[in-house]
Amino acid sequence: MTRAQKILASVCLLLTLATTTRAHATAPESETVLTLPHVLALVERSFPLLKAAELDQAVAEAELLSAEGGFDTSWKTKSTLLPLGYYNSARVESVVEMPTAIWGATPFVGWRYGRGEFPSYDAKSQTLEYGEVRAGVDIPLLRNGPTDRRRAALGRSLIARELSTLNLQAQRVEVVRLASLRYWTWVAAGQRLSIARELLRLAIDRDSALGERIEQGDLPAFERLDNARAIEQRKSQLAVAQRGVEQAAIDLSLMLRNEAGKPIVPAQQRLPDALPEPQTQSQPLTDQLALAKDNRVEPKRFALQADSLEIERAFAKNQLLPGLDLQIVGSTDMGRAIPSRPDLSQPVLELSLFVDVPLQARVMRGRVRAAEAQANRSRLQLDYARDTVASEVQDAFSALRISCERIEAARAEVAAARELEEGERIRFEHGDSQLLIVNLREQQTAEARLREVEALLDHQRAHVMLKAARGELR
Repeated sequence: MTRAQKILASVCLLLTLATTTRAHATAPESETVLTLPHVLALVERSFPLLKAAELDQAVAEAELLSAEGGFDTSWKTKSTLLPLGYYNSARVESVVEMPTAIWGATPFVGWRYGRGEFPSYDAKSQTLEYGEVRAGVDIPLLRNGPTDRRRAALGRSLIARELSTLNLQAQRVEVVRLASLRYWTWVAAGQRLSIARELLRLAIDRDSALGERIEQGDLPAFERLDNARAIEQRKSQLAVAQRGVEQAAIDLSLMLRNEAGKPIVPAQQRLPDALPEPQTQSQPLTDQLALAKDNRVEPKRFALQADSLEIERAFAKNQLLPGLDLQIVGSTDMGRAIPSRPDLSQPVLELSLFVDVPLQARVMRGRVRAAEAQANRSRLQLDYARDTVASEVQDAFSALRISCERIEAARAEVAAARELEEGERIRFEHGDSQLLIVNLREQQTAEARLREVEALLDHQRAHVMLKAARGELR
């Protein structure tokens, strides 16, 4: 292959790399510039982990409904028939119970019917012709009074619902953080690709001029050979930069999804022209810490977990108490009195006291100890979470401040490098320098511009990390 063919191939490669986009997208893409708000809108609409967190909320709501079902009204009925035997009788007992959260009291109403022959010791089974209506209430005085299994389950379910909301918020913050970081990494990769293209273009554009000067005897032939070496070197740099853009686009595609939930790899044509200008942070560090304290969900989660464990501890501790239940029942029979039988139509008020004393209760003692240990663990985790939030805010705030200093220094370096590069190019055109030095100056300028890109990228990253540390969604 002749030198002219090599140069033509280089130009074709440059144009191809400048216009070709990898065909990874699963859906047609717009040619408009892809902005961060657009990215975040797509993430909010279709990102799978957010949808999963929303389903966790649905699970928590369902579990809360199940816990509320512990207070559902129940209807119990028992029928007994004795067709054979010395005493032929039939009995029906039906009761409706309505558990409440008021000191564990359970009101009930019922109806009882008994007909036939009953032994003297079971005379209470006998009723008048329309049966006996009864109503009363069971009141636990010690065990199951201040708390019971139903109320404890309901309290933990309410906390679980709050936790699911906090988990969804934390997931949103994390997804926004990750999507923003990947977006700015993709934009920075595009800037590196532009620098590599420009650097290669300089060497390609210079090649024909070098050939003319060599033909005129103004330059030795090895100068053009050195330029050909620089072209090949810069091709390699361009390929590396191209790979960086494609890799960043593939990483970003995990966040970008179409309506069917399939990843979309953004095209290079959608890259912004530049990274945004640095933004100064007007709020002092104390205000940033205050915002994080109000917004971050991690400490709130540990606090709620401690509350849930306290509910379990209180329930287990209550179960160690003796069972002392009071039952108050009023009843009256309806219908005509039966001759030669006691008058059952008189209203009756019955008071009963039930005692149940646990002799060992090792199960509940174990639960009390476990709940206390878990609550202490949650309190320690809460303290550490608060310290972690404060350190993340301080670190992001420091990174943002230092990035501004880096940008200023990098831009001063770029300005100096461009001036040196241009001066060296003029000297070379007048025969006072060598192409090797011109190449070095161009490479130095490119490296300075890359450092500027890195400083701008770190600035955007610091902004993203500071927002995440404050618990902000956007």
